[in-house]
Amino acid sequence: ATVPLKIAPPPAASVQFVSADPLGKSIVIRGQGGINRTETATLKFRVFDIFGSPLPRRDVTFRVSDPALVTLNKSTDTTDENGEVITTVNSGSVATSFRVFATLPNTASATRPDDISTTSDSIVVTTGLPVQRAFSLTAENYNLEGLNKDSSPTNPATRVQVMIADSFGNPVPDGTPVVFQTNMGSIGSSDKGGCSTVNGGCSVDFRTQDPRSHEKNQPATPCNTGSSPLVSDDSARDGLATVCASSSDGTNTIFSKIGLFFGGSSASKVYMDGNPLGSGVTDLGTVRAADSKVFVLQLNDENLNPLPFGTRIEVSNAVNAASAAIVPATVPNIYPHTAAGDDITGTSITRDTPAQGSSHTFSISNPNAASCTAPVTATFNVTVTTPGNVVTTIPFKLTFSCP
Repeated sequence: ATVPLKIAPPPAASVQFVSADPLGKSIVIRGQGGINRTETATLKFRVFDIFGSPLPRRDVTFRVSDPALVTLNKSTDTTDENGEVITTVNSGSVATSFRVFATLPNTASATRPDDISTTSDSIVVTTGLPVQRAFSLTAENYNLEGLNKDSSPTNPATRVQVMIADSFGNPVPDGTPVVFQTNMGSIGSSDKGGCSTVNGGCSVDFRTQDPRSHEKNQPATPCNTGSSPLVSDDSARDGLATVCASSSDGTNTIFSKIGLFFGGSSASKVYMDGNPLGSGVTDLGTVRAADSKVFVLQLNDENLNPLPFGTRIEVSNAVNAASAAIVPATVPNIYPHTAAGDDITGTSITRDTPAQGSSHTFSISNPNAASCTAPVTATFNVTVTTPGNVVTTIPFKLTFSCP
C-alpha cells in the first residue's frame, strides 16, 4: 500500500522590504492629487525561508507607525509564488511621514520571543503644491553683453532657474509647469516659453536680442498686474530687463521676478573717486617716486549700468610705470542695487538710481624709484575688454617726483 506524504514548507526565516511606489517615497495629502502626484503609496515585501528561497503562501500582517494620520488599506495578505506581498497606504489631511511594519504571525519561538518582522523605508506625505514663500528665481549672470550684441540660438546670454517647494519645504512634484515672460530679449525655447520641474526645479535660456527697450509694465505679467500685495511695477531704467516667472497652486498664481542688465560693450561713463572722467588723458597729479598712486575707477556703460560679467580690466602700454594687481581684475556678477543693498527684482531701480557699475582699485608705482634723480612722467592705459572683445582704452599720466 502507498501512503501519500504531505511535505510541509520550510519555516520562514525573514521578511524584507523590497520597494515603494512612487520611487521618490513621497505622496501628497488627500485631495491634492494631480498630474505626477499620487495620494497612495504601494509597498512591497518578500518572505524568505531558512534556505534563502522566496516563500510562497505565507501570511503577512501589516501596520503603520501612525494610524491616525494615514490609512492602511490592507492589514493582511498572503505571499505569491515569488514570496512577495504588497499593501497600500492612503494619505490623510496633514503632512507627515510614516513607515509600514510587516510581520510574520506565529513565528515567535523560545530563542526568538517576538514574531519575525521588518519595517519599510520612511514615506513622506507632503502638500505637493507650490507656495509663494518657496518660489526662488535666479540667473547665472545678471550683467549681460546685450545692449548692442545678440546672443546666438545655441549660446544664450544666461540661464534663468526657478526652484519651487511646497509649504513643508519639500520639492514640488516633477512636471510642475512654470511660465516665463520678459520685457526685453527673449526667454524659453521654440516649443514653449517655460519649463517643467524635475526634482523641484528647472531652467530656461535667456537671450539678448530686440527688443532692447521697454514700455511700462508691458507685457502684462503676474509680477506687474493684479491685486496681490507682491505685485510691483517693472523697472523703468534703460537697459534693465525684467523677467517674470509664474506657476499655480491650482487656485492662486505664485510668481517672482528678477532684473537683468543689458550691458553696453563700451566703458562710456567712467568715474574716478566719484568724479566723471573726461574724454582725454587723465592727469593723476604728482606723487613721490617712492610712493604709489592708488585710485578707484567705476566703470559704467552709457546707461550707467554695469559692463558685462567677465569683462577684463588691465593696465597696458605703461611707460615709467608699474601696476600692482587690479582688484578685481574682471567685472563681477552685479545685481541691481541701491545704497540700501541688492534688489534682485530691479523694482527699486529707476533712471535716477546712481550708477550701477563695478569699482576697481589700481596701484601705480615707479619701477625706477631707487635711481630717481629728477621728476619723471609716467603714462599708461587702462584697457577694458568685454567678452565680445570690444576694447575701451582710458589713458592716464602721472608724475613721480624725487625727494
